[in-house]
Amino acid sequence: MSAVDTVVSLAMFTTERVPKGTIYQHTHFLRPAVNNEFLIEASVLRFGKATAFAEARVTSASSGDLVAHASAEFAF
Repeated sequence: MSAVDTVVSLAMFTTERVPKGTIYQHTHFLRPAVNNEFLIEASVLRFGKATAFAEARVTSASSGDLVAHASAEFAF
């Protein structure tokens, strides 16, 4: 969850405004993540006036299987 929060935070810096931090993060773990390398992709869904919404997908680098999915909200 920490890695997801970090990657989503970096995605939030794609705007000129500086985010204040994570308000909410919910992660669904879909399968065990043991002894693998992972890819984390984050997408900002919407930048609002006071908040922004994003989602992240964690996949296994070797198989491409979805390991976890997260949604997050950030304050501005």
